[in-house]
Amino acid sequence: MSMESLWTPLFSFMVFALVFGLFGDAIAYKTKAVVSAVIVGCLCYLAGFLTGVIPTNSIDSTGLTTVMNSFGIAMMITNLGTMINLKELIREWKTVLVACAGLVGIAVIAFTVGTWLFGREYALCSAPPISGGIIATILTSNAANEAGRPDLAAFATLVCSLQMFVGLPVASKCLKMEAARLLKLDAAAVRKQEEKKGGKELNLRVIKHMPDWMQTSGIIMFKLAFVAVFASWVSALTKLPGASQPILNSSIAYLIFGVLFTEIGFLDRDSLQKANAFGIFMLGTLAILPGNFGSVTIESLIDMIIPLVGMLVFCSIGIAVLSVVAGKVLGYSAPISIAVGITALFGYPCTQIVTEEVVKTIDATPDQREMLHVALLPKMLIGGFTTVSVASVIFAGIIVPMIF
Repeated sequence: MSMESLWTPLFSFMVFALVFGLFGDAIAYKTKAVVSAVIVGCLCYLAGFLTGVIPTNSIDSTGLTTVMNSFGIAMMITNLGTMINLKELIREWKTVLVACAGLVGIAVIAFTVGTWLFGREYALCSAPPISGGIIATILTSNAANEAGRPDLAAFATLVCSLQMFVGLPVASKCLKMEAARLLKLDAAAVRKQEEKKGGKELNLRVIKHMPDWMQTSGIIMFKLAFVAVFASWVSALTKLPGASQPILNSSIAYLIFGVLFTEIGFLDRDSLQKANAFGIFMLGTLAILPGNFGSVTIESLIDMIIPLVGMLVFCSIGIAVLSVVAGKVLGYSAPISIAVGITALFGYPCTQIVTEEVVKTIDATPDQREMLHVALLPKMLIGGFTTVSVASVIFAGIIVPMIF
C-alpha cells in the first residue's frame, strides 16, 4: 500500500484523534495541563508537515474543517453564550474589569510597540490569540487564509499554541505574592469580605420551563442553530451600503444572542454539552489549527520566531501594566491584578490548576489555605472566563477586520 492510498479520510481522522486525543490528553494530564493538548497536537503536525510524514491535506480530507467553517464555529460561539453565568460575572465585576483592562494592554502594544518592531500584520495577528483561546485564533487564521496569507494564519496558531508557557509562570509567581500578602491580614476578615459579595439576583427568564419532550439532542441542536442563524441575520442588517464589514461583527452577535436567549430560557445551559455534541465540535475546532501549518517551511518558521517571542513578551507587559492600573482604581493589589489579566494566555482549566497548586504548596494552616482558596480561585476562574471565553471573541471581532 502506497503512502498516498494509506491516508484515507478515515485514517487521517484516526491519526488526528491519536495526536490530539490520546497523546495530547495524556501529556496534558501528566503535566497538569502545563503542556496542553493543543501544544502537543500542533507541534506534532508542524513536524509532520515539515518532514513530509503527514500530507498537508490530511486534516482537510476528514471533512472536519469544512463542517466547522460552514456552521460549526457559529455553533461553538453561540454555545459559549450558553455557558456564561451573568450572576457570577456581576458578582465579580471588579475582576471582569481588571481582566478587560489587560486586553486593552494587548491592543495598546499591538498598535504601538508591536507594529513598530515587528510590522502591523504580525502585531495585529498575534493580538486576538493572545487575548484568548482557540476561537479567537480561528477567527484570525480564517481571515488570514481568506486574504491569501497562510503564513499569518500559521503565525496566529503558533501564538495560541505557545502562549501559556509565558502566562503560567507569571500567574504562579503573582498568586504566590498575593497569597503571602493575604496571610499577613486577618483570615476571618478576608473570608468575610469575599463571601459577602453579591448583589441583586439577575433574572431575565421569560420561558420558565421547557417540556420534557423538547429535551432531546435534536431539538437542543435546532434551538442553538436557530439562534446562530438569527444572530447572523441581525449582524447582516448592520452592514451599511458600500461597507465591507457589518457594524456588529457576526462572531460578537453569536455570543451576545447566545447569552440573551439562554437568560430568557429559550436555550439550554451548556447546550452542546447537553446534546452530547460538544466533543465532536471541539475536535472539529481543534482540526482547524494544524491545517494552518501546511505552507510553513523551515525558513518561514525561523522568520516567525522573533515576532512570536517578542509579541508574547511585550503583550504580557502590556497586560500587566493596564491590569495593575485598573486594579489600583478598583482596590486590587498589583499581584492579583496581573494574575487575573494574564489568564488570557491560558484560561480554564489552567486557571484552577495553578491556583490550587499555589494554595496547596504555600506554608499555611488548613484554615489559612481555605481562606486563600476562597479569595483567589473565584477571581482566577472569572478572569480566565472573561478573557478567553467572552472578551477574546469580541476582541477578535474588532481587531480582525482591521488586519486585512
